[in-house]
Amino acid sequence: MWHNLHAPHADCYRNSVAESLKALFLLYVKPGAAISRILDRGRLWFAIVAALAVSMLLHAPDIPSRVPSSAILRFISFAPGAWLAPLLMIAAVLVPAIVLIRAAGGFGSFSVLIHNDYSPLLLCVLMSWTAAYLPLAVARLLLDYELLFDPLAFVIFNAYFAVLVVFAVRTIYGSGFGAAIGITALGWIAGVAGAALVGFIGPLLYLLGSPLLLIMLYFAFSSRLQSLGAGLRNRQHFQQQLEIATNNPHDADAHYQLGLIYQQRRQASEAIARFERAVQIDPSFADAHLQLGVIARGQQRFEDAIGHLETAAALDDKLAQNDVWRELGASYFGASRFEEALAALQKFTDRRAYDPEGLYWYGKALAQAGRTAEAREMFERAMEAVNTMPSHRRAQIRQWGNRAKSELR
Repeated sequence: MWHNLHAPHADCYRNSVAESLKALFLLYVKPGAAISRILDRGRLWFAIVAALAVSMLLHAPDIPSRVPSSAILRFISFAPGAWLAPLLMIAAVLVPAIVLIRAAGGFGSFSVLIHNDYSPLLLCVLMSWTAAYLPLAVARLLLDYELLFDPLAFVIFNAYFAVLVVFAVRTIYGSGFGAAIGITALGWIAGVAGAALVGFIGPLLYLLGSPLLLIMLYFAFSSRLQSLGAGLRNRQHFQQQLEIATNNPHDADAHYQLGLIYQQRRQASEAIARFERAVQIDPSFADAHLQLGVIARGQQRFEDAIGHLETAAALDDKLAQNDVWRELGASYFGASRFEEALAALQKFTDRRAYDPEGLYWYGKALAQAGRTAEAREMFERAMEAVNTMPSHRRAQIRQWGNRAKSELR
């Protein structure tokens, strides 16, 4: 009976470990897909244990067979050179710095973002660090004890870690590679500064080895730390509920919602498959047609985009606050169907007079038609619309103001 009661829990842990190991090794082959799998099925406890294990392997050759307890304490402290130091930098400097940079970019307040994004970022960055340094740890054990201190090896493995962090940032925030590289670079600078600070106050960090102090810190901040994990738990729970809902052959919305998740992560093929399945279940699902059109336009498959968007507009003339007409107009423009683009974008701007993206594309269509003065007015209105947006929205639409400004030069 005791065995039967605990068997499901054991199976759950085995499945979690198996899924986490698959995602870890997938990072070497398909980092984008691996980060997505880590977000959906990864466990923070596994990421912490795996990172600690790799860090111990990295420093294992440095510990003689017989050493005093004071020497062992150095390896289990947070001081520079200890095997906990890089993990401290990730948890206390790099991940919060990435969140802070995102907040400074106007995507939300730091307190909200740190609550929602800290644990998903920490999970992905720890797994990335583990994948980056695992080969070095194995090489140190089997080949060369001094490899950790080789400058070329240091640059190579740190660069690989940085690349994996870029994939993590891009997947979590749905940003382009350029923005992900910029955020990661700024976070890296903050990490270097943090490492320098740790080096300066390093001796004081030995105090963290005190069991009494660790217990006090746990009771003081345990509730806050548990709340930081809510962002990851909520994401994974929502994803799991959607996956369960897709077992219903008549539930088009579950596929649609999963498609939105993959679309936000810039996993276009997975998103397309979900949206197409939603349309198969319900051909009148206008929102799914809209998103298929948006993806097709982004991939410059303009005729495919037009087909889906025309269907969406026919199903719902005011779909997504009339966004369907903006997307359709931009797709017509991309397909060089300029008269149709002009008509669709005029309809959109008549209904949404302060949308900078719509104003930009309408200006482009007007310029193509030779209506230069009107085009200039649209570009100026697009810039004004961006400048008058609330700060939390401005970061998301800033590019359209910049594009409009370049058209006026």
